[in-house]
Amino acid sequence: MIRELREARGMSMRDLAAKTFVSHSKVQRWENGDRPPKERSEVELIDQAVGAGGFLIELWQEIDRGVTGAGHVSDPVLHVSDTSSDLAMALSQAAASNGEGIFVPRRLDDGTVVLVALDRRALLRAGVGIGAAAMAGLPAPTAAVVSPAEDPFGFASTASESWSGLRLSRPVPDFGVDWQALLPGGRSMLGSQLSLQVHPARIEGSRVVVSIPDHRRAEEFLSRPHRSLLVGAVSSEGASTFYALDGRAARGKLARNGGVYEVAAPAAYELDDLTYGILWAVSNYDDALQADDQALSETRSDLKAYERLSSSAVSREAAPGLNGVAHMWLGSDFCARHILKALPELPELPAFWTREQRGEEASAWLIFDHKYPYLRETTKVLGGASTRAFCIPEEVVRSSPRYERILLFLAVALMESLGIHAQFTSDPAYESVEGFVVAPDKEAVIANWVRGDGMWHVDVTARSSVVREFTIAARDVDADSLTAAPTAAGRLRALAQYLDLPWSWLIQRCGQLARYGSSGLIQSRSRLVSSAGIDAACAYVASLPADH
Repeated sequence: MIRELREARGMSMRDLAAKTFVSHSKVQRWENGDRPPKERSEVELIDQAVGAGGFLIELWQEIDRGVTGAGHVSDPVLHVSDTSSDLAMALSQAAASNGEGIFVPRRLDDGTVVLVALDRRALLRAGVGIGAAAMAGLPAPTAAVVSPAEDPFGFASTASESWSGLRLSRPVPDFGVDWQALLPGGRSMLGSQLSLQVHPARIEGSRVVVSIPDHRRAEEFLSRPHRSLLVGAVSSEGASTFYALDGRAARGKLARNGGVYEVAAPAAYELDDLTYGILWAVSNYDDALQADDQALSETRSDLKAYERLSSSAVSREAAPGLNGVAHMWLGSDFCARHILKALPELPELPAFWTREQRGEEASAWLIFDHKYPYLRETTKVLGGASTRAFCIPEEVVRSSPRYERILLFLAVALMESLGIHAQFTSDPAYESVEGFVVAPDKEAVIANWVRGDGMWHVDVTARSSVVREFTIAARDVDADSLTAAPTAAGRLRALAQYLDLPWSWLIQRCGQLARYGSSGLIQSRSRLVSSAGIDAACAYVASLPADH
């Protein structure tokens, strides 16, 4: 039931764990029925987190009164209604236990609803499927069925439940590959592919030791030039936690310990929303840029003539054949150089405005090779603190998966680490404002490549209407920023709250990852991708004060 309601709400296990202040493995045990919640306070938290409106609390009370032992999922026993929501909400009163279990509603293909008798363990393990989805007002989710023999560590089921859009398949014949993972794309990202081997592992202090039963198979897998991950599964109390190590980083680390080959990796590489987000963004950008490497280099050279102009608006047709990420990189690179060229000529300390709203766009600050140097250079040119405003409406936050919100947070943390004060508005009226740098009431630099009609639009202007619009926008956000605080830690803490990210968890996980760097988790292959921004952002977040 918990799993069905969670999935109907579009939440991952990690999301539910964060909202109920428990570990991911505990949520897993709740859902598979091994250790159902015992305390009413736990059930109340779950009920609130999945928006069950008290249904789970009533159900928990009903189960506690009526179940006497293990049983089975019975056949449908009562055909009662053609609607289910009211029925489901009234379940605890109308369908009391008969001593063998409880009754739950189930919608058939023709839309009618029947009551199905379930025992406690079956209910917690299998959920009530259609009935739970009907409660949430959504169609029943469908899930791929993977047998325990195909997924002995539960990796596929856990990963699929945690990150929607991730698709896993077992190749036949496998040629040494346990799982092929298709990472989803985005608005510009094209999607990416990873090959995985999954092995048993154990924790030793701050590292995870992966045991390789068949080292020849692992060596063959790791020696291939394609992108690969070695995944270690640590099992405890019926649940597994997974750790990832980049295949290239794992090469040459196979070491014999007694009769078994092993590879050690930092426990910081635990697969969660932080590391999945990094894997998702780096592999997407890296694959796309590497694929167009030669053409992108030639196109950049062809477009060099635009650097002599103070204004230009270049369409994507000027770079035919390049993919969307290559267009993004060209636009971002050109805008960065345009701003750095114009910045010293501005008559006073300017305010920056940026259009990134989601993790996909914002992760370019962390990953494109020119972005982190650009931020450092602007700070150097300005000689001190500056401001950078964002417009991120609440609807964008609600529709962004947690791993994307983490990437957005890290991009802002990178800016704050350089003395750039980030400011935020949720007012959708500012969504269409172009990226700019404005010396208030005097002059503006336009530099936009995010969600624009072409690859870029740049200009330097003193037109009063344009300068006034930018000045008003910058002053409005400065006066009423969602994250206003006198310190960087205060602003980032407010941002984490707005993005619904747990503050202490961010600091803890970023601290763990900063100690080892992200290159062992995933290594880029394109020369246009760098991990420097990710590592700098994590190190900065780790230095911030946590809650106690």
